[in-house]
Amino acid sequence: MASVAPRADIQYFKDAFLKKGVSRPNRFLVTFNAIGASEINFPAETVSLPSKSFETIDEQWYGPIRNIPIGVKFESSVLITYPVSEDQSERGFFEEWMDQVVDPETNENKYKAIVQGGLGSSMEIATLDMANEVTSTFKFTEVYPSNIIPTQYSAATMNDYQRITVQMNYRSYTYKRGSG
Repeated sequence: MASVAPRADIQYFKDAFLKKGVSRPNRFLVTFNAIGASEINFPAETVSLPSKSFETIDEQWYGPIRNIPIGVKFESSVLITYPVSEDQSERGFFEEWMDQVVDPETNENKYKAIVQGGLGSSMEIATLDMANEVTSTFKFTEVYPSNIIPTQYSAATMNDYQRITVQMNYRSYTYKRGSG
């Protein structure tokens, strides 16, 4: 059977990208449904979407040993960076959320009770086209902020503004092309 070479001609480029457009990395929206809070829409500056891979085992049927997929593995977290307002409400939001997951005084873990009680948080990252229409969604379950990345202050950055980067962990996510 002959292999088919990928199309790399100008007509393919016109059909695939000029008619439909290209995805722009600055067109996205992050939405949380967090424990004890209503739906939150912060204007995120950056988002790193996670990887998805398979858990595999080595098996030999005939011939050489091969890796056989046996399950889905979500092994990375989501990093999100936000601008910080003067009242630090963005930092406060994540601090309070983390305090609900693990009590800061007693160090008591409440995560399992939260999830078993059906109160687990969710997050959705939507990619948008130039008309603000949703082109794809990543829906995350059992989301929680696992790390507030260290923030630096500096007298040399007079004309800049403060940002906060939060590492979000999750149980799993689903990806869907198109809206909703």
